[in-house]
Amino acid sequence: MKKVLLSFALVAAGFGSHAQVSCRGVSPAAIAGDYVFEWADPAGGDWATPDFLIPGTFVQDTLAIVDDGTPGTNAQGNPISAEGCNPLINGVDVNGKIAVIYRNTCEFGAKALNAQNAGAVGVIIINRDDEAIPMGGGASGGSVNIPVVMLSSSDGLALTNAMLGGPVVMFLGNKIGLNANDIGNQPQFTLIAPYGTSNSMLFDGFDLGMQFVNYGSADQTNVTVNATIDGPSGNVYDETIGPFSMLGMAQDTISAYVGNTVSFPSFDLGGVGNYPAGEYTLTYTIDLGTADEDPVDNTYISKFSVSADELSRGNWAGGNEPTDLTFPSNTDGEYQSCIMFQEPNASQLGIEGISFIPYSTDSAEALVGEEILVNVIEWNDPWVDLNDNAWTTANGAFQDLSTILTVSYDVTSSADHGNEVYVPFNSFQLVDNQRYLFCAQTFTPTVAFGYDDAIDYDGIQNVTLQPVGAIFTVDNAAATPSRWFTGWSGANAATIKLDIIPAAEVGLDEVGALDAVVYPNPTSGDITLKLSSTENGTLIVTDLAGKVVANTTLSFASGAATFNTDSFEAGMYIFNITLENGQTTQFNVVKK
Repeated sequence: MKKVLLSFALVAAGFGSHAQVSCRGVSPAAIAGDYVFEWADPAGGDWATPDFLIPGTFVQDTLAIVDDGTPGTNAQGNPISAEGCNPLINGVDVNGKIAVIYRNTCEFGAKALNAQNAGAVGVIIINRDDEAIPMGGGASGGSVNIPVVMLSSSDGLALTNAMLGGPVVMFLGNKIGLNANDIGNQPQFTLIAPYGTSNSMLFDGFDLGMQFVNYGSADQTNVTVNATIDGPSGNVYDETIGPFSMLGMAQDTISAYVGNTVSFPSFDLGGVGNYPAGEYTLTYTIDLGTADEDPVDNTYISKFSVSADELSRGNWAGGNEPTDLTFPSNTDGEYQSCIMFQEPNASQLGIEGISFIPYSTDSAEALVGEEILVNVIEWNDPWVDLNDNAWTTANGAFQDLSTILTVSYDVTSSADHGNEVYVPFNSFQLVDNQRYLFCAQTFTPTVAFGYDDAIDYDGIQNVTLQPVGAIFTVDNAAATPSRWFTGWSGANAATIKLDIIPAAEVGLDEVGALDAVVYPNPTSGDITLKLSSTENGTLIVTDLAGKVVANTTLSFASGAATFNTDSFEAGMYIFNITLENGQTTQFNVVKK
C-alpha cells in the first residue's frame, strides 16, 4: 500500500488563519455544510468590510436575490436584474437579509454597495464560472461595511434552487468562540479514497486522516473520532481514535495522519484482489462526549466504488453514471478537462477506451455535430509536488506535455447531452510511475464536460500535495488568455472513466489496426508521426469539410516520420495513414 507520510508541521501549516473562516449552509438540511469560497478581505486595501479573521465576526441570516429592475438575461441565462449593478428596487425583500447577486458586468464593490444601501446585512456573489475567485472592491469597495463572499456557479445554483422551496439560511464569518462546545472537522484536509472508482487490479486500500479543531470557548477532555467504511459485504473498517483533550478559544487543532503522533490505521484488507466490487461509504464522526452546539461539521461522508474494469475520479457505482453532476466551463476557445493518473504498478494494466459526459450550455440539440477529442498525454515536467517552484509561475508545471494518443468522437445524437459516451481505441499498456493526463477536449465554447460534485479531493490534494486532475482553457478576455490549472473550485472529480484491461490482454483484439503517436499536438509547424511499424505508408490529410489538403508517401523505416504543416491554416485536420501491409490509423491534428 502506498503510504502518505506527513509531519504535524506540514499539515498544520496549511491550516492557517483562513481555515477558521467559513461560508456554511445552515438550513434547510439539503444545503447544510461548508462551501468553497473567497471573501472580501479588508487587508487587501480596497474594502471596508468586516475582518473575518477576528473571532466572533460573522453574519447569519436568510438569503434574498437582488433586483435592480434591468430587463433581460445574461450569457449564463440569469436575470440581468440580479447582477445588482444599479440601485435595487426590491429593498423590502433584501433589507435585513444576505443579498444574493450574480457576477458579470460591474465591479464587485458596486454590487455590494447597492445591496448595502438596500439594507442587506451581507452579500453572496455567485460567480459565472465554477470556481470562487478573489474580489477587488474597486471604486466602491471602501464604502462597503457588510461581509461579502463569492461562491462558484454550481454552489450558487444549489442555493438558488433551494430558495425556490423556501427560506435558506447561511452563515458567513468566523465562529471561534460563538459556542461553548463546538468541535469541527476541516474538509480541506480530510483524506478519502484516491479514486471515486478504483480498479480491483490496482486497488490495495488507502490511508485515512483528518484535521479537526476546537472552535468553542470551553476546554474539551473527551473528544473521539470514529471512521467506518461500509462496503458491498457490510462493514469492513471501524476504528476510533482518542480521547483527546483540546483547549477552548485557542483553535486547538489535531492532525491525525499516518506518520503523525495521532493517526488512523490504514484501510487494508490484505492487498490487491481482496476488495469486492461495489460501492463503499467512508464516514468520519467527531464526538465531544457532550452535545455539540454546531454539529453540522461533526460528520464527513464520502462514497467510492471498486470495479473490475474501470477507473475514474468520479464514482461510477455499479457502472452507473454519477448522479451529482455539474458541467463547469469558462472558455471562448479550446477547453480540456483531464484526470491525472500515476501509479507505481501501472504496468499491470492496459487501457482500451475512455468515457466522458458531454454537455451543451445551449441545448441537447446544439451538441449534435460537435467533434470531441479524447487525448492521452504524458505529463513529463520534473516537478515533485505542489510546493515545487514550478507551480509559482503561470503554466510553470505544464511545459512538457506529450500527446501520445488522440481519438475523435462525433456527437450524432442529442441523447449524448449529459450522458456517458464511450470512445474505444487500440489498447496500450500503462507505464509504472509515468504521470498521465486523460482528457476530453473541445474547441466550442458552449461544450462542457461532467464533474462528480459529490466528491471533494481538496483533502488529498492539500495533504499529499499531488494534483488529481488538470484543466486547460482559452479566455481571450483574460490577462493570461490560455492557462492550465488543477481545478475549477478546489480539486474536482472529472467524470472521465478509463476502460481497464489486464496488461496481458493488450493488443489481442487488434486486427489490421495500427498504434500511432503524434506530437506536438497542437502544432505550429513540424510534427512527428511515430508508428509501431517500419513499413512505408501513404498519408492523406483532410480538413473537417472533407477537402484533401495533403497526399504524400512517408517512410517509417526508423519507426517515425516528420511532416510539415506550415501551409495549413489554423484549425483541425484528419490524418489517415495506410501502410503497404494494409494496416491503417486515423487521428486528428490541430494547427495553431
